[in-house]
Amino acid sequence: CSALVITCSDFRFKSAEHALVDAAGLRDDYDLIARPGAIRSLVLPRNAAAGASMEEEVRLLWKLHTFTRVLMVNHMSCRAYDDIATEQNERDVHTAHLVPAGAIIEQQLDGVMAEAYLVELADGGLVVSRVPLP
Repeated sequence: CSALVITCSDFRFKSAEHALVDAAGLRDDYDLIARPGAIRSLVLPRNAAAGASMEEEVRLLWKLHTFTRVLMVNHMSCRAYDDIATEQNERDVHTAHLVPAGAIIEQQLDGVMAEAYLVELADGGLVVSRVPLP
């Protein structure tokens, strides 16, 4: 297993998720965690149980499959962010979660590189943008 993909469970963004996985050369070669809010449970969980279970899932999958990449895929208009994001600050909120999530993953999982992506509806389709990580 080459990678772990952490994405939102929202059905509207599955085609973008599949296209991203294919473009990354990971078809049939990745583990998947799909949760409302994608990476939010790692950096600002709605409750302690959500945070603990996310951390446990990531560690367990890494222990079992020793992947070397984690692709974190958040999306715009995510209802799991309604309590903290507005239309005006949504991109900034997602970036503020993806960047530290990447650092957390790389610190906790030896030899793993994190990648961050943001999906949005644009021009009648889905657009995937890479979010730079330090």
